Amino acid sequence: MNQLIWRLHRQQVLFAGAALVALAVVLVVTGTTMAAHYHSALKVCATSRTCAELPDDLFQGDGFIIDLVSVTIIVPLLFGLFWGAPLVAKELEEGTQDLIWVQGVTRRRWMTSNVGWVLVAAVLWGAAMSALVTWWRGPEDVLRGGRFGVSFDITGLAPVAYAVFAVALGIAAGTLLKRVLPALATTLAGFAIVRASVGLWLRPRYLGPIRASLPLVNDASGAPPGAWVLSRVVVSPAGHIYDPVSPAGIPAACHAAFFNNSALSCLAAHGFRRLVTYQPAGRYWAFQGIEAAIFVALAAGLVTISYLAVLRRDA
Repeated sequence: MNQLIWRLHRQQVLFAGAALVALAVVLVVTGTTMAAHYHSALKVCATSRTCAELPDDLFQGDGFIIDLVSVTIIVPLLFGLFWGAPLVAKELEEGTQDLIWVQGVTRRRWMTSNVGWVLVAAVLWGAAMSALVTWWRGPEDVLRGGRFGVSFDITGLAPVAYAVFAVALGIAAGTLLKRVLPALATTLAGFAIVRASVGLWLRPRYLGPIRASLPLVNDASGAPPGAWVLSRVVVSPAGHIYDPVSPAGIPAACHAAFFNNSALSCLAAHGFRRLVTYQPAGRYWAFQGIEAAIFVALAAGLVTISYLAVLRRDA
C-alpha cells in the first residue's frame, strides 16, 4: 500500500520538495545578508545613539523579499487544495477505490495509509517552512516591535497547525462531496472563513488583555515594546472618550490647539490620559500554542468525519 501511495503522489512530493529547497536557498542567502546588516547597524547606532531610527532606515530596499516571505501565509492553504482535496475525492470520483478494496485492502487501511502519509508530509513541510521563516524574520520582528500581526501567522507553531487543518479540511470536503472541483472550492472557502474568524475574533480573547491608563505624552500607543495593541483611546478625567475628529467635549482652552495639531499636549495638561488595551509580547508562545491546539483539534474532527464517511459508504 505504501508503494502504491508513493507512485500516486511522488510528483507532488518531488515538486513540494523542490519548492522547499528553492525557498530555503532564497531565505538563507537573503536572511544571512539582512542579519549581517542588522547587527552592523546596531553597533553603529549604539555608538551614535540613533537606534530609534533603525526601523525607518534599515531594510528599506528589501520590500520585495519581505513581501515574498509574507506571502507564505497562503502555503498551508495550498496543501489543502493540492494535497487534501483531491486525495479521496479523485478516487471516489473515478471509482478507483473499489478496485483496491476488492483486492484485500480494507477501507480502514486504505484511509489510514492515505491520510496518515499526507498529514505527515504537511507537518514536515510546514515545520521546515515555519523554521526558515521564523529565523529569517528575527531582525525584522525586532525592528518592527514584536511578532504579533502578520508575523504571527507565518512563524512558530501556527503554520504547522494551519497546514494540518487545511489538509484535513480538503480530505473531509473530498470525502463528503466526492468531486474534486467542489472539494477545492469548499476547502478554499472553509479555510478562509475559519482562519479569518479565529484571527479576528478568537485570537484577541485567548487570554484576558491588559488595560492600562497611561500619561498622554505623544501619539505613541504607550504599550510596552512588542505588545499587540488591541485598542487605544484618549479619555477625559471623567472617563469620556475623546473624539480626535471633533473638538466637542474638550476644554475650551484646547480648542485653538485642536486646529494647530498641538491638542495632545493641551489635553494632557487638563488631565486627559490614554487608555490602552493590549496583549503583552511575552504571550506570543502561549498564543501560538492555543491557536495551534485549536486547529489541530479541528483537523482531528475533520479526519474522524472522513473516516466515518468512508467506512460507512455503501455499507
